[in-house]
Amino acid sequence: MGFDSDDNKIRRKKVSRSKPESEGMTKKVNRPESSLKRNKDKSTRTSGKKPQTSSKQPQTLSKPQHVRSKQDDMVSRPNRSSTAAIRASKKKRRKKQLRNKIIKWTLGSVLAVALIFSLIGVGYTMYAIHGTPKVTKELVHSRYLSSEEVSIDSMPNDLKNAIVSIEDERFYKHGGVDMKSLLRSAVYTLTSDKTQGGSTIDMQVSKNLLTDEEKTMKRKVRDIYNSIQLNKVMTKSEILETYLNNIYLGQSTYGVAKGANVYFGKNVKDLSLAECAMLAGITNNPYRYGIYSEGKKRQELVLYKMRELGYINEEQYLSAKRADIHYKSEID
Repeated sequence: MGFDSDDNKIRRKKVSRSKPESEGMTKKVNRPESSLKRNKDKSTRTSGKKPQTSSKQPQTLSKPQHVRSKQDDMVSRPNRSSTAAIRASKKKRRKKQLRNKIIKWTLGSVLAVALIFSLIGVGYTMYAIHGTPKVTKELVHSRYLSSEEVSIDSMPNDLKNAIVSIEDERFYKHGGVDMKSLLRSAVYTLTSDKTQGGSTIDMQVSKNLLTDEEKTMKRKVRDIYNSIQLNKVMTKSEILETYLNNIYLGQSTYGVAKGANVYFGKNVKDLSLAECAMLAGITNNPYRYGIYSEGKKRQELVLYKMRELGYINEEQYLSAKRADIHYKSEID
């Protein structure tokens, strides 16, 4: 069957007739859309305004501040209080951590400084005591200053108690060094323009017999060392006897035996309570308290200390204060 057959011609005619109809339908369908676009453009140009699109979102209406219900306040209050409590807890914890750091740093610094000073103190002590002779009873006795020696048993108890009360009230309790007195003396010296003695009777024995009168740190360290050694080789009674036989009482007088004779014209064992207190008072400053008016004031202080420490009672205290005694030099 050929291309130009009658059947093929008939089919071609039918196809050619159907195309315009389908194209026309397409045009008819598309025409309204294009016309709508043109109409929109025209309306936009004529009005001069851009088409507005609705971008508003639906909003929820909140209650005004003054219209809040009690229930809302009850819900919000616990939240605010819990937040404040958490902040306060964090702040407190930070303060505690900072305080702990400061305490640790301070303690560490103090310990470091103490260690450094301890090492320096040990080194200086070794230097100061180098070459110091060994302390023995024989060495101490060989250094006696008084030519008139008297045993401790021949001395009145009031004289011994008076000396201990005014010179070293803890004499029988320490081992040669009274740390409390030393610290008090150091503080007083640093905070005032005067000095205060912190020496014990043991240390004064060392100063009088084993070292010298030089006011240096080296001599002080040696006195401390010697006083500790004295307590290892001598009893407290022997140390006190040594002290009383060698103290300086002015007027070229050493020892209480000579002092009793110079100031009162008596044997030391015959001294009364009032005279014992007056003689004990002279030891602190013989040049000053060797004058009767000053010596009397010092005597009253010695009696007061004896009463305070329990060595005498109130009646003895008042009686000794009123006693009419005088220095021998004033009578002569």
